[in-house]
Formats: sequence, structure tokens, C-alpha cells
Amino acid sequence: MKLKNLINLTLILLLFSCTQPKTSKVFEQTKNYPEELQLLHQNVLTNILDEPADLQYVKELLDEMQDDGTWGDIDYTSKERGGWTPRNHLSNLLEISKAYQTSGTEFYQQKNISKKMHLALNFWLENDLICPNWWYPEIGVPMVLAPVMILMEAELSPEQIEKGVKILNRSKIGMTGQNKVWQSGNVLLRNLLLKNVDTIRIASESIKEELVVSTGEGVQPDWSYHQHGPQLQFGNYGLAYVGDMIKWITILRNTPFQFNESKVEILRNYLLEGQQWVTWKNFYDISSCGRQLFPKAQETKAASLAQSMTKMEKLDPEFASDYEKANQWQNLSGNRHFWRSDVQIQRTPEYYFSLKMCSERVIGAESCNSENIQGYYMGDGATFLYQTQNEYLDIFPFWDWKKIPGTTVQQDNDTLPVLTARGYRIESDFVGGVSDGQNGIAVMDYNRDGLKARKSWFMFNNKVICLGAGVSASEGLPVTTSVNQSFLNGEVVVKTAGGEKIVNESEEVKNPQWILHDNIGYFFPKGGSLQLQSGQVNGAWNWVASRYPEEILKANIFKLYFEHGKNPKNDSYEYILVPNATRSVLEEMEKQLSFEIINTINTQEVVTSDKTMAGVVFYKAGKSAAFGGFEVDQPCLVMLKKQDNGIQISVADPTQKLAEINLVLQREYSGENLNVTDGKTHLKIELPKEGEGQWFYQKEI
Repeated sequence: MKLKNLINLTLILLLFSCTQPKTSKVFEQTKNYPEELQLLHQNVLTNILDEPADLQYVKELLDEMQDDGTWGDIDYTSKERGGWTPRNHLSNLLEISKAYQTSGTEFYQQKNISKKMHLALNFWLENDLICPNWWYPEIGVPMVLAPVMILMEAELSPEQIEKGVKILNRSKIGMTGQNKVWQSGNVLLRNLLLKNVDTIRIASESIKEELVVSTGEGVQPDWSYHQHGPQLQFGNYGLAYVGDMIKWITILRNTPFQFNESKVEILRNYLLEGQQWVTWKNFYDISSCGRQLFPKAQETKAASLAQSMTKMEKLDPEFASDYEKANQWQNLSGNRHFWRSDVQIQRTPEYYFSLKMCSERVIGAESCNSENIQGYYMGDGATFLYQTQNEYLDIFPFWDWKKIPGTTVQQDNDTLPVLTARGYRIESDFVGGVSDGQNGIAVMDYNRDGLKARKSWFMFNNKVICLGAGVSASEGLPVTTSVNQSFLNGEVVVKTAGGEKIVNESEEVKNPQWILHDNIGYFFPKGGSLQLQSGQVNGAWNWVASRYPEEILKANIFKLYFEHGKNPKNDSYEYILVPNATRSVLEEMEKQLSFEIINTINTQEVVTSDKTMAGVVFYKAGKSAAFGGFEVDQPCLVMLKKQDNGIQISVADPTQKLAEINLVLQREYSGENLNVTDGKTHLKIELPKEGEGQWFYQKEI
């Protein structure tokens, strides 16, 4: 029998409104509590029981429980640091306990069920199994054991309470971010059992302290989420945070320990301005999953977020329509740059594109508990273009992890180093982006392990122009830039000066004009030397996270990448990602490219052929001929967009260190705070300081 993952350690979402009919006898325990704890006790019970037990599964668990209260398919000797299976014992017991305390079920208050519950509980209390990963004894085990003991409270002996509380005592308040929320919640439930009002008040305040926006661990000013340092954790700690905050706001509401209701706004913004951006077509973006690249992770994380959005409709009813709308992925289009996390998203109902970078400020990726053990380059400009749900669904066992889409990497035969929970940063602070809400530019002045490359992405007019210049290395190794690596789906069409052909396996492609696969076009304005590989590869989930079996699997993979050769010096690349591409679309691009592109080591620039939009990455102070000409006195990003009566200017400092940038336009414009002299418009741009909110400057003139 497959064990059901009743409480997923990454998505702790036992979070429901307190609407459970209080007909179960378990609610009679409330009268034994001090008056100021009675509603809290009822709310906790309701929260636990609001997620109904799977009665068929409970029947299977009871049938398969052994005489000593254990289950044969749990490895009680496991020393795995992640996915520690002994905790499933407590999860099973919690499921049985819920059925036992739910009136109207065949298990309700049945003596034979009670006997089995005590067998299972006593096994755990007597053996006190310990995982080598601190998270389980201090957080994961108390998180499940406390609800079990609360449900069984009326039947617990003094000895059981003593042993159980000893285990629960391992959870203490003292960390940051979601770890602190978990710890505080465990302390609160333990002290509810002990009827300790003062400590409950301390624990509730500790939870409430984390519903805050800060530049430390937790919710960031750009509505991303950090844990383990300045590291994006939307889909791991950040998703658990959503669930726990909904849970505790609900449980504590109307009690002496309730949240200040104004704080719900923080959770609302985090969901609608942050989390909503990284789920599309009911799938969670790979780059937002963190280290948890598990089977079905993209689906389960998106489902958990959707469930939280639905719960917020009741928790925050004034904005119910916003949460309902957020659960319909087609409703959100545009461009968003998460400046605290070096991430940019471009999305429409037809496609979703994500870019994840890192810098001296921001950690690229982590490995912990033998998870994401191949993720050494996951923050090095990783790009993913989705049009369906299948391009990358569970692709991780089959990836060449030295060719993650978008990355420029030195190639060798060595095993990738395994990161720590504190991950890595690169030796560059010129990493960032700018956005006008519909279009965006991102830049990564890459410098890692002896390889340098100036990489930029322009998300204009439903295409992504990807530029690289100054690709240089001196380690004696070949260097590649990966264009994409996805599941193979249908034919691969290659167009060169010699004509069009279908490629069935693998070959070197010299100076292609375009390549078409799976309705994605890859257009090459300057050609280049590329390798195209398509065909069957072997893989195993054990290569991604050690907890999984070593079973070898097979899949057909499409892989496309530039070859820069050994020790390249100032090499470059250009390619355009074209969503919803067809032959005719790409053929039209051959006839007339809709962009003018400059790609040098000092300047990377894209101007639309209709001259309505331009974007420039200035790696040093410089000039551009776009929009009649302009110049800047500092390295920066500039995006210009034609308006009815003028232009919109968006400027960002990727280093987030500058106080001001001076921009001079070679034409006269009118507007506030402009200095027009000799036919030129001088604009002094005062950039925001840390903690002031918006990370870039935008003005219409």
C-alpha cells in the first residue's frame, strides 16, 4: 500500500475556517479549559477536523496496522534527512484520530479504534524515533504529534502526556522566517494542552511578528520570499508560510490572542503581487520551487497555492473576487521584476517565461537534505518558456544539468559540486531588471568559476531577445550557452541558407536562420555554431534527490545550445524566443526582423522596428541613437516607450547602489523636473534607497 502524504513537509496546509459543526464529543473537553482559552481550543479542534479524514484510507490503515501499532511499509530505521518516512507513522495516526473524532463515521468513538490508536501512539512515545535532520525532531514531529494529542486528550494517561510533552518540548522559539512560525505554532499547541496562558500569548505574538515585510528572512518589499539568507523561496518555505498564516489568523481570530486585522493586507499582497505571478496553467514555475524539484512538485505546489487563494476568500471577504480571479491563471498578464530576488516573469494567457539570476546580493540556489543535488547552475540565468503543461513536467531526472536553459557554462566530465543550504553567489553586482508592467529588460554581468559573460534579456512584443557578449574563459574547457532543454514533442525543423529540413536525432547546426520545435521558434539573427540533440536519454530521480530509488527511466529530450569553443575570448550569441511560432511566423521574421539589435561588450540594445520601444543595457556610461538619441552618465538599464504625447522612461540601477543617474535626451520634452537647454532635455533621476519600496525610476514626459 502506498502511504498517503497526509502532511507534506513542504506544504503544511491544514488551514480552514472555523466552521466545523461542534457535534463531536471531543469538543466537550473545552469546558475543562480556562475561559480565555476556550474559544482557542474550539478553533484548534475545528481546524484539525476541517480537513476530513479519508475514510477508505483509514480503513486500510487500520487493517494493515501490525500488533505492535506499526505499519509494515514504513522504514522505522530510516536516517534520511529529507522525506523521513518514520513521520508517516504519526501522519497515519492523525488520520485515524480525525476519523475517530468525526461524528457520523463508522469509526466515531469506537473502542476497537481507540485501542489501535493507543497502540500506535505508545509505539512512538516509547521509541521516540529521531531523524538526524534537526527539522524533524524540533519541528516536523511536534507538528503532527501535537494535533494527535489534542484529539486524544480525553483518553490520554498521565504517563502518555508526560512522554508526549517531552517530545513536544524539543520545539522552541528561536529561529527566523517560516522556521520561526513552525516552532511558535508547535509551542502554542503544546501549551494549549498544558493550559499555559502566558506561554500561549508569547507563542502567538511570535507568529504575528513574522507577518511583516522586511529585508531579512520572510516577505520582501517586492513581495517575494526569502529563507536561508537572501534566497528566493516562493515554493518551499514561502508556500508553507502562506498556509500557516491563514491557519493561525483563523485559529486566533476573536480570541485574546488574535492578529491585528490590518496585517491581513500583507498576506493579501504577498499572494496577489507575489505568489500569483509564479503559477500558470495550474503549474508552479520551476525556478520558484527552490530545491524541491520532486515528482509532481509543479502540480502539487500550484494546487496548494490555489487552495490557499480559496481560503482567503473567506478570511479576507472584501477581496474575495480578487482571490477568485487569481485562481484563473488566464487573468494575469504582464511583466514583473522581483528586484529583491533577481527574478523576472513575462506572462500572457498563451505563454509564460521566467528568468532566474543571482548576484553578490542574491543567492542562486541551494541543496539541503540531499535535495537538488544537481542544482549548481539553477540561478545562473535559468530561463523557462512554457506554452503547455508538459515542456518540463518532471524533466529533472533527464536533464543535462550543465545545460540548464539560458545558462552559459563551462563543460567538463566532472560531477557537479553539491551546494549547501546557504547556496552560492556570483562575483557581480550588475544584475537586475526594469519593467513597465508589460515589457521588461534583465541583465546579468556573469562572473563565476573563471567564466565571464554579459547576458541580457529583452521581453518585448511577446518575444524574448536573448543577448550575450564578452563570453570569455581561461580554464581550458569548452563553453556553451543553452537555448533550451525540454521534452521532445514532434518534429524539429531547421532552416539554414541551404534550405529547410527535419532533424531526427543530433547534429551540428551552422548559422541557422531559425529552428522550430513544439510551437516554439528559435530565431538566430547572427546565426552561430549550435548543437541540436534530440532523442532518448536515461535518467533517475535518485540523481536529483537521494531519497528516491535508483530506477533508470527513459525519455526523449530536445536540447539546443551554442558552442563557444575552448577558452573563448569575447565571444557572443543572439537568439530570439518566439512563443506560438509557426513556419510562416518565422519566415516573416526572415523577411523583416521586427527588432534592431546591438550586442557589444559595453552596450546591448534592442529597438522595435516601428520605433515605439527601445531598451538599452549600459555596462558603462554611454550613448544610444534610439528615440532621437540619449546618453547616461552611469551604467544602468533604460527602457523607452512611445506614448500618445511623449515617451515613458524607465530606468534601473542593477547594482542598487547609485543615488542618481543623469539622462540627457537629444530632443526637447516638457514635464516637471526637466531642464531643457539647447534643444536637449536633461533629466536628473533620483533613485530610491533601500527600504523605500520601488526599485526603479519611471516617468512620462
